[in-house]
Amino acid sequence: MLPPLARTPLALLAAASLASACIPSSSESTRNQPAPEAGGATLLVEPDDGPAPVLVFLRGAQRSLAVEVYLLTDDEAIQALVDLRLDGREVQVILEPHPFGADGANQPAFDRLAAAGVAVGWAGPRFALTHTKTMIADGRRALVGSLNLTRAGLRGNREYLIADQAPADVADAAAILAADRLGAAASTPPPAASRLIASPVNARARLLELIGGARRSLAIEIEELSDPQAVAAIAGAIARGVAVSAVVPGSERSTTTQEAVIALVEAGAAVRALLAPVVHAKAIVADGVRLYVGSVNLTAASLDHNREIGVVLDDPTLAARVARTIAGDWARAGEL
Repeated sequence: MLPPLARTPLALLAAASLASACIPSSSESTRNQPAPEAGGATLLVEPDDGPAPVLVFLRGAQRSLAVEVYLLTDDEAIQALVDLRLDGREVQVILEPHPFGADGANQPAFDRLAAAGVAVGWAGPRFALTHTKTMIADGRRALVGSLNLTRAGLRGNREYLIADQAPADVADAAAILAADRLGAAASTPPPAASRLIASPVNARARLLELIGGARRSLAIEIEELSDPQAVAAIAGAIARGVAVSAVVPGSERSTTTQEAVIALVEAGAAVRALLAPVVHAKAIVADGVRLYVGSVNLTAASLDHNREIGVVLDDPTLAARVARTIAGDWARAGEL
């Protein structure tokens, strides 16, 4: 068991800062519609927004849809892809052949898509896992986040997604998916011109920069946290007076995540564990204005060995909603 959070003064500071700045009032619920577009981006929070916005995104492709996803098992999502192809749209799908602990889970979707004429393929062995959750409609809109196309992802887990229409971001996402379809060499160009981040290209540098640049607060909600550099960066933020609050899964935490959480609590972070909804999120808000959402966990495997995609935004409006959601989850969560 971890020490009670109340014994750590900096933890109390972080909790108070998070509560005062981020918890919604009774008239401002996080269970609302997606935030208005800002900087070419729209935020989706699950399960609050429900499956409809994601399914509408898939079905709304007029010419083409490209998907790279770790898990595809939801019947409605699979049918949306089949229907697009049957309606004459170009549909390309990349699936992870060996998802951890669920080997073979994507085979039924693969078979069903192939039978409908979808250009579906298995991710190659270049990465330890292709853990991406990215969809691109008509080469103009991208959906990037932590959500797998599964029942849990669409209807149960805590997930964050960005629907991104910024041309540079969408172009970089499309280039990554095209390279992955072709099994391109490891020299795939990094998304230098956009807000996109990708593992194993530049996600480590960009996320450490985000954490290292925080001056007042860090709000984190993440499924896995164990990378030594990331843990050191968060501890370093605490040491320079940044209020750090975090929400982690309430069950089935890995041993390495548990060890990292213990270290951060001892350093002064206010960390709580949430049972419901299940924390599958990967989100960081720095100073209430900078936001990371994506598929990248703060683990060495995710940062350095997997294919992952996320986005880092300077957007106070979208960051505020994620921060409020994290604060609400923190308030409902239990001490470790």
